[in-house]
Amino acid sequence: MPTLPYLYADDLIDVLKKKHASGTYKSLVFYLEACESGSIFEGLLPEGLNIYATTAANAVESSWGTYCPGEYPSPPPEYETCLGDLYSVAWMEDSSDIHNLRKETLHQQYEFVKRRTINGNSAYGSHVMQFGDIGISMDNLFTYLGTNPANDNFKFIDENSLLPPTKAVNQRDADLVHFWDKFRAHPTQVIFEPIVQYRKAPDGSVRKVEAQKQVMEAMSHRMHVDNSIQLIGKLLFGVERGPEVLNTVRPTGQPLVDDWKCLKKMVRTFETHCGSLAQYGMKHMRSLANICNAGIETEKMGEASAQACVNIPSGHWGSVEKGFSA
Repeated sequence: MPTLPYLYADDLIDVLKKKHASGTYKSLVFYLEACESGSIFEGLLPEGLNIYATTAANAVESSWGTYCPGEYPSPPPEYETCLGDLYSVAWMEDSSDIHNLRKETLHQQYEFVKRRTINGNSAYGSHVMQFGDIGISMDNLFTYLGTNPANDNFKFIDENSLLPPTKAVNQRDADLVHFWDKFRAHPTQVIFEPIVQYRKAPDGSVRKVEAQKQVMEAMSHRMHVDNSIQLIGKLLFGVERGPEVLNTVRPTGQPLVDDWKCLKKMVRTFETHCGSLAQYGMKHMRSLANICNAGIETEKMGEASAQACVNIPSGHWGSVEKGFSA
């Protein structure tokens, strides 16, 4: 499996500032799909860079996968994974299906995508956010995306907005959907509502055995990361105060962490002693950031990590696998 370095918010914002200073663009529109994607820009993207950014979620919530096996609409049977995300599917379908992009503004699209992604009072959905130079949202989409001439005669009205799918999957569980879709059994209700029915692999087949192994490895990794972070918090701050510090959410307008170099060191320290965070473990980036915000030194974090992670689960998830993060 190919690996990629983590993408940190301060590095991204630094690149955008340099691009603006060098005159690389006149104005820029940024769509970002990720869990806790609001944390990439919250308190970090200043006005004056001629950048308008929207994100799939705010700084504290997961984004959601859609067009997954077992949903309606669902992907073709040969696909065993979610084909998109509520937010990205919403703005791409809005841009390509029936709207006249010469008339529709970025702000109008933002409002429609926001409504579709939060999905009313449903149990799934996230809060689409906007950052940067909000005035750019008055521009027409055509300026940034071009247009389909076949749609030039469409009027922009509410009725043209696409309906949300009937179900969605928390992005943290999207990999499990893939594994569970490979074999026939009953889904574990504790993790999420019945999304797939494990319908593909025959009983006793090599494929079913391999899929079961992958599920068990993934779940073992999840429990290891969750338990390790919780124990580190208790070792650093005490049994009572540990969970409170790790789960603290800073006020709106403040960045995730004050010292980004510290956060990078905390991630490296954790992974050195406890193995890869991987995609699932990035949900704990806020906890690691809060450890920095509390003034914990790297050495003390290393001692707590070594004490918490005496053993690392074997298999694919035990190695240090890089991914993307806030």
